[in-house]
Amino acid sequence: MNLKLDHFVHYINNLSEFKYPGELFTLYNGGRHERFGTFNRLAYISNAYIELLDVYNKETLLKLSKTDEGRVAFPSKLVQDNYKQGLKTLAFSTDDIDYLKLELESKGVDIIGPVKMNRVDAKGKKTEWQLLYINELDEKVKPPFFIQWDEPDEVREKKLAPYRQNEFTVKRVCIGCENRKITAAKWRQWFEMLVVNDDEHVTQLQLPNDNVIYEFYNSDNPRYEKIVLHDSKTTASYTLIIRGLHYRCEAD
Repeated sequence: MNLKLDHFVHYINNLSEFKYPGELFTLYNGGRHERFGTFNRLAYISNAYIELLDVYNKETLLKLSKTDEGRVAFPSKLVQDNYKQGLKTLAFSTDDIDYLKLELESKGVDIIGPVKMNRVDAKGKKTEWQLLYINELDEKVKPPFFIQWDEPDEVREKKLAPYRQNEFTVKRVCIGCENRKITAAKWRQWFEMLVVNDDEHVTQLQLPNDNVIYEFYNSDNPRYEKIVLHDSKTTASYTLIIRGLHYRCEAD
């Protein structure tokens, strides 16, 4: 299916005033999603980026969250969680979103999309992409959604290269679940993931074409709890809890 981690969606209240402690990650202005009433700022690291998301028009977001598309769209999780800060979901990139839709539907997965999207930055430059969503509302942990950018990977990467902090690399995503066996089994089937480890405490999965590990465990507070990164510039590991999300940065 040629899926890879593309980015995280971390909801931050009052994003315009936010800075990472110690300016851990450099933030760049993204733009507005007029369709959702949201805006973002972006932190680029070596193998993904972190999208910090906030709302400038709650009425627009609330109205959209009541539609079929809106119920599964990534910003709707903000409404569903009553605007509690934290990591809400993540996106896998694909190079053929139409084929991906057919593959998932052949597995009995209910799909919404592709949906054409865009954002406009402060200079009026438009960035366009397509999104695909899994219509799975029973899980408290929102499944990943899928993104296909409307420009070739090599062109996009050339543009992003100057902004990436390559000392940071995502290693693991830690996910608390109501029933980790069920959630992990769904991800494994849907995304054709490989089993890295499965014991009495955790299940670890990996996409065939990506090195990031997805770690599932039972929790009374189901959520995307932690991202674990390698920091090539530190000599000692450290953890920062930032607006509902644990950032664990590990040394060599």
